[in-house]
Order: sequence, then structure tokens, then C-alpha cells
Amino acid sequence: MIGPRAAAWSVWGAALGFVLVGLLFGILAFSAGLPGGRGPMLIPIMVQGVLVVLYGTLGALIASRRPANLIGWLFCAMAATLGLLSAAYGYADYALYATDDTLPGAELTAWLTNWLFMVPVFIAPCLLFLLFPDGRPPSPRWHPVVWAVVIVAAAAIIATALEPGRLDAHPYVANPLGLGERFGDIVRLAKDVTDVVAIPVFLVSLASVVVRLRRSGGRERLQVKWVAYAAVLTTISFATSFLVGLLPSGQTAADVFFLSGVVGFTAIPVAAGIAILRYRLYDIDLLISRTLVYGSLTVILVAVYAGCIMVLQGFLRALTGQESQLAVVASTLSVAALFAPLRRRVQSFIDRRFYRRKYDARKTLEAFSARLRDETDLQAVSDDLVRVVRETMQPSHVSLWLRPDAAPRDAQAP
Repeated sequence: MIGPRAAAWSVWGAALGFVLVGLLFGILAFSAGLPGGRGPMLIPIMVQGVLVVLYGTLGALIASRRPANLIGWLFCAMAATLGLLSAAYGYADYALYATDDTLPGAELTAWLTNWLFMVPVFIAPCLLFLLFPDGRPPSPRWHPVVWAVVIVAAAAIIATALEPGRLDAHPYVANPLGLGERFGDIVRLAKDVTDVVAIPVFLVSLASVVVRLRRSGGRERLQVKWVAYAAVLTTISFATSFLVGLLPSGQTAADVFFLSGVVGFTAIPVAAGIAILRYRLYDIDLLISRTLVYGSLTVILVAVYAGCIMVLQGFLRALTGQESQLAVVASTLSVAALFAPLRRRVQSFIDRRFYRRKYDARKTLEAFSARLRDETDLQAVSDDLVRVVRETMQPSHVSLWLRPDAAPRDAQAP
């Protein structure tokens, strides 16, 4: 029987594999002619890849150390869903628009993207708000809200999956599993109802974070604070983007707020990691430190990679009149060259921010070693050594004893 540790890391590996598949097909379909003026999915796939790294690594660490806590498995499920969604987006675009051959499962993959997004966008955030940090709701009175999230999400997924007509993400593809007109009206009505009910359910779930923050104290309050800030930022940004988008000339501002919401959504696992790191929630602070380093590094490198591709493709299009794979190659080489120096800078920032005592101790020892090479005064070396021990180890008392030199043998001889 597979253990919790192996199961958690297997989900992590599968999620990363799905992301790689999505990136491959996303690159192949990047220049394909898409219907309705819709842009390529390569950038969203890369963003989802960053989220998979953050959620998946954090979830695998927590689930392998605390398998009874649902938070770790919730993060693992989020990563697996985002990875599968990335692969589905990439393959659907490639199979439908980038090749003349009929590839198997193209319509079913497009159908999968039509409803699978509800898991990371609605179900997982609601449950995270309700269950963080101990895997339980704030009180038994919140159990009906948990069931409401599950029921509304299940109804919305079923209704969207079986709704007849064209798919939202692929408007030229008919739903391969759409019901006939007799049951189609029922499914449409159920979808409209869940769209309305989902909003108050989401807001009530978010309110549970505020309630837990007000009722908790000590370390738990500090833990919840980080996730609460990220959750509020995400909700306000997405809500503002939706409302501003309704205005005739508000599309640009709506896009800005939507981007802010994406940043807030990405910040949720980072906030959870900071809560664990700073307040030792699951005794995995060192591992979470590495996650923050490589998660932040991944976000920066993905942004650089995407920016380089867009800039270089625009330059090559203006210069030659067509796009070229040279932009992808040059962007890849740039990211490879930036990896090592950027990793050192991010590691230094994380150490200064979260391991200040360790960082200061290392700097003090490095400075002492440099002085020791040039210092010849024994008393000065002794004073420096006592000061270094006091600053790095912080003992209650420090004293230094130097053994006197033994008398020369010639002086002891009769």
C-alpha cells in the first residue's frame, strides 16, 4: 500500500509532468490561427506552471509530514488540477488549430477545460479559507458552509459539463457531452442558479478567515494573518476587475485589476509558506525556505521568459514580417544564464528576511576570518573572538582562557 509521503510526491511529480506537456503543446500552438481573436494559451500555461510549483511543493511537504491535515492534500489537489488544466489547454489548442491532422481526444480535451477550472478557482480557495491552518473549520457551525461549497461546486461542474451548445473557451467546438434540448433547459437553469449562489458562498468562506483571525490569538493569529491578506487582495482585485469590465471604457483598468488578482492568487501559497516558515507551523521551515527561494525564482524566470518571447517576437515580426522560433531559443538561453546569479540574490534575500540571526552570524564569522588573517595582536584577536561568540551564539556569559606557553625544555634542565 502506498504511503502518504509517496502519494503526495507522486501527485507533485504528475502535476509537473502535466505542466511540461502543456508547455510543449502551448509552444507548438503559439503561432496557430485561433478563432474569435482569442490569444494563445502559452502565457496562462506558464502562470499555471508557477502555481503548480508553489502549491504542489508546499502541499507535498505538508502532506508528507502531517498526512492527517487536509491543507497539504488540498494544495496537492490544486496542483494536480492546475497541471491537468495546463496540459488540456495546450493539447486542445494544438489539436484543434495548429495541425491539419485529426488528433484523438481533441474535443474531449477542450470540453475538460470548460469546467475543470472551477476546482482551482472556486473549490480549493473556499476550502482553504475555511480550513487553514489546522485543517478544520473555525467551529462546528461552519460545517454547513463546507457542505455548501461542495454541493454548489458539484452542481456547477455537472451543469457546465453537460450544458448543450458551444464551449466557452473554444466557441467553434460543440459540447461533445451536451444533453438534448429536453434536459438542456434544466441544465442551463441549474448553471444560472449556481452562478448566482456561488458568489455569496465564496464571500462567506472568505468571511471565515476574518472570523478566525479575530477569534484566534498568539501564533495562530499570526499564521492566519498572512493567508487573510493574500485572500482579501485576490478577492478585491477579481471583484473590481469584474465590475470595472462592465463599463464601456473600462477594459484596460479591468485587465490591470485582473492581473492584480492573479498576483494575489499566486501569493496565497507564498503567504501560507511564510506562515509556516516564520511560525514553525509544521516543523518544515528549512524546506519551506527552499520552496520560497525556488518558487520566487520560478516566478521571476517565467516572467523574464514570457517578456523576452513577446519582445523578441514583436521585433522579429517588425523586421522580417513573420515570427520565428529564434525568439524561443534566445529566451531560453537568457533564462539559463540568469538562473545562477538570480538564485544567489533570492537566497540572500530570503536569508536576510526570515533567517536574520543565521545571516548575521555568517556575515560576522566571515568578517572575523578576514581580520584574523591580518591581525597579529593576541589581545585584539581575543577581544574579537569574544565579541563574535557573543553576537553569534548570544550566551548569557562569555569568558576566554588562553593556556600559557610551556616553559622551554632547555630552561627546565638542571
